[in-house]
Amino acid sequence: MKKIKNSPEIENAAEKSEEISEKAAENDTGKPNRKSIRKHGALSVAFTVAVLAGIVLLNVFVGIISDKFGAKADLTSTGLYSLDPKTENYLENFQKTDVSITVLSPEKSFSDMGLYFKQVCEILDKIDKKSDHITLDYIDLMKNPTYASKYSSEQLSESSIIVENKQNGRYKVLTQNDYFGLDNEMAAYYYYYYGYILGSSIEQSALSAIMYVSDENPVKVAFLEGFNESDSSALKNLLSKNGYDVESVNLIKTVEIDESFDFAVIYAPLADYDSSSLEKLDKFLDNGGKYGKNIYYFASTSQPKTPNIDSFLSDWGLSVGFSAIGQSNSEYRILINSQQTAYAHLQQIVESDYYKGGDGYTMGADLRPVYTLERSKNTLEVLMKTYEGAFLFPLDADENFEFEEAETGVFNDVVMSVKTGSDGAESRVCAVGSDQLSGSYFFSYQNADNTDFFIDLFNSVSGKENGLNITPKSVSNITFDMQESTANTLVIILCIVLPAAIIVLGIAVWIRRRHR
Repeated sequence: MKKIKNSPEIENAAEKSEEISEKAAENDTGKPNRKSIRKHGALSVAFTVAVLAGIVLLNVFVGIISDKFGAKADLTSTGLYSLDPKTENYLENFQKTDVSITVLSPEKSFSDMGLYFKQVCEILDKIDKKSDHITLDYIDLMKNPTYASKYSSEQLSESSIIVENKQNGRYKVLTQNDYFGLDNEMAAYYYYYYGYILGSSIEQSALSAIMYVSDENPVKVAFLEGFNESDSSALKNLLSKNGYDVESVNLIKTVEIDESFDFAVIYAPLADYDSSSLEKLDKFLDNGGKYGKNIYYFASTSQPKTPNIDSFLSDWGLSVGFSAIGQSNSEYRILINSQQTAYAHLQQIVESDYYKGGDGYTMGADLRPVYTLERSKNTLEVLMKTYEGAFLFPLDADENFEFEEAETGVFNDVVMSVKTGSDGAESRVCAVGSDQLSGSYFFSYQNADNTDFFIDLFNSVSGKENGLNITPKSVSNITFDMQESTANTLVIILCIVLPAAIIVLGIAVWIRRRHR
């Protein structure tokens, strides 16, 4: 029989059918399809590369955001690594001049000095990021030996920080005493004897230094010395940290109080002034007939009788009584070393143009009454007084003194006397009944207005803008506490939501591949 030859179409169909049969047979035997493997393998590699690239880019993005805006979480209970909102507002609106902050150590070396120094770095970094007019730099003095020659009058060390006005070169050097608050006797004791500090003042110190160097016309305050004065360091530090230019002047050795000073402070001298010193006070206040000068006098119960100083005050319509103010009402007494005493009590601030904080009170001890003399032609204004229930104990009383006979009532603590010249210029003398009102002990109380009162007392007279009273932050017990709601949220996210999401994603991928 003759064999019939198939057409090309039939042969091609047969070949395709054979190929399909072979592929089906291959799949039935369980052998892998190489083409399919290559395809899915390429997709898996591409997906993995994309995920890794995304993680790298996210990390870089977060790093850029952190460097630019300081996007770090502060979990400490005292906000140790955060700026006060008042500081942030001041820095965001700071446009006076360009200021540089220079730490005299490489950043790693400085932060490696200890946890306290690490906190200093973090706060300075946040200050730098809050203003385009402030720059932060770290330098190595070993590699830049000529840098310190510009500040040859200063005792610099690797822990020094220099805040400088880039335009006029005015600068201020911050030391550990400044940014760790070691000018406080108690803080210094714990640091030098036990090796740790109670609080960090770097935010307050850096901010006050910025205010100081950027002030083109700083207000100058002379603390007069030479007559065994009481310790005025707390008031000096308060004024200095609020941008005042503070100096000590020996009244005995100086020919006159320089007219560049706006204020002169007499801080509870234990010896009476001589006639020459009184003449220097009168000449300073007169200022060549131009007035515009101010003297603040602080009294103390430790002082003997000072007839010459009393005579000077009398010329200004003021008199400080030679007695101590006690308080019979226990509601107004305060605790000193866990004990109540009649001579440590609250004082009420009188509403005036010299205090911008509204109604408030201060804490004080061992106060002397300040009287106003009716014969005075000056303007006299009471700025602070006691509460009801006060009494006077004479400083020269003997053992026969009867408390029933003590004078009682409300007594003045602070009085301002103003003398006005023919052209309207004014000079002032302010009498303060106790140096302890402005001492470190009562300045440390945050629920009293002692610091605010005295800053306003100087600011209102000098016309200086209000400073920023930033509270030092405790570092004696650094904890990373968080609110219970925050902790619970993190537990839910990290222990439940994230693991569950990963499991669900894994199951979804498995099911999808299973049904391909």
